[in-house]
Amino acid sequence: MHLLRGSKGHGPSGQGVIDSVGYTLQWTGTYTVDPFDGLTPIQPTYSEELMKHPVLARTVIAGLAISMLGVTGCSRDEKADDTGGTTTTVAKEVEKSKNFKLDAPVKIVALISDPTNSADPNSVADFNDGAKMAIEEINEAGGLGGHPIEFKSFDTPPVGDQVVNSLNLALEEKPTILVGPVSSTATLAITSKVAEAKVPLIHNSTDPGLATDGKGGNEWVFASRPRNDEAAKIGARFLTEELGAKKVGILGVNASFGQQGIAAAKEVLGDKVGAERTFEYNATNLTEPVQAMNGMDAIFDWGTPNTLAATVVTAGQQGLAIPHMGPGSIGFSSFKKGVGDTKLLENVYGTVDCNPTDDDRDDVTEWAGRFEAKYGYAPSYSAAELYDTVYMLREIVEEAENASPETIRDGFKSIEFDDGMCATEYTNVNGFLTQESTVGQYKDGEFKTVKRFGPND
Repeated sequence: MHLLRGSKGHGPSGQGVIDSVGYTLQWTGTYTVDPFDGLTPIQPTYSEELMKHPVLARTVIAGLAISMLGVTGCSRDEKADDTGGTTTTVAKEVEKSKNFKLDAPVKIVALISDPTNSADPNSVADFNDGAKMAIEEINEAGGLGGHPIEFKSFDTPPVGDQVVNSLNLALEEKPTILVGPVSSTATLAITSKVAEAKVPLIHNSTDPGLATDGKGGNEWVFASRPRNDEAAKIGARFLTEELGAKKVGILGVNASFGQQGIAAAKEVLGDKVGAERTFEYNATNLTEPVQAMNGMDAIFDWGTPNTLAATVVTAGQQGLAIPHMGPGSIGFSSFKKGVGDTKLLENVYGTVDCNPTDDDRDDVTEWAGRFEAKYGYAPSYSAAELYDTVYMLREIVEEAENASPETIRDGFKSIEFDDGMCATEYTNVNGFLTQESTVGQYKDGEFKTVKRFGPND
């Protein structure tokens, strides 16, 4: 993928422009011959439009630095484009695919709703975009087992009979592996059928009952997220231990995810719970639940991106300026968009699986910038986890030179993967592949990492 593309310039003394996927980067300076052959830019100035996207801006500016090196003969990544100029590539260096031949292509089928396949206003693009980004990279590097990886997704609502219907449609595609659902309720509804079909399922939900030895778990089912109850406990502890809240109001959806998180938080909070309200996963009018939070020191809110946006906006309208802790949904760009006014985000915290837009690992920061450049929004934990899932699958299949259901199942059972964009290390603990969480807070409209928690925290 080409982040930086030379477009115009004039000399020997003048200005040039680099267009980066719709964002303009300008400088003034001098150069010789042409804009990208002997160019020596000085005194760079960056457009206001670009700087509204800090993750992308860091990647573009880093790319310009590489471009400057390249024109003096120091860059290995520069190559001619069909306009006669040169192109600087700032992208993940994907190892060339291993040379072996599978009988058929690996097919990943996602039981995940997104805006392209669903009318559900709660659906987000992050999950499938993360998977598709990894698939594109691997296919460009030679595919998997001598074939391009194939991908298809099905609208899969969080509740209702259509969940089983979505699974049946997915199984008709004869998938190598299933990814999703992203709802605990939906996942619990299909795990027994997944075991009957003997197809590995890597879901993005969090109910402890989905553990291998849990009521809804089995040897074919793995979670790419940490347990919901553990994340909720971290969020509740942070409100009391780090922020000093003495009285905490509880909000949440009445689906499995919300109820599980609320129960875990109440274990931690004990008599510090001052009020509690629950509501439907697609609720829009949350005036009364938020009014019930008056007099609280903080809010623990285990909802969806849309319900969280509604409670944050409603709290702002009511002048309720207290810490507001949510789950991973806080990290979605759709949540931020739903709130709208960034001033309302200042008291918002989230317990997320990871925060790729504010990570101290350089490769994660670079990946987040590439993702935003490609899709037009900053990646959440979910995009990173689905991206990582595809690369874990690649590692398993290439190591075994086999893509049988048993090979993939056993590969995830024994996985040790430390090259991810979300967790620092993926290992299987009773069906959950990660045991890490991050607490972040919105500052000046951006979600910033405050504290990381490992398996023993």
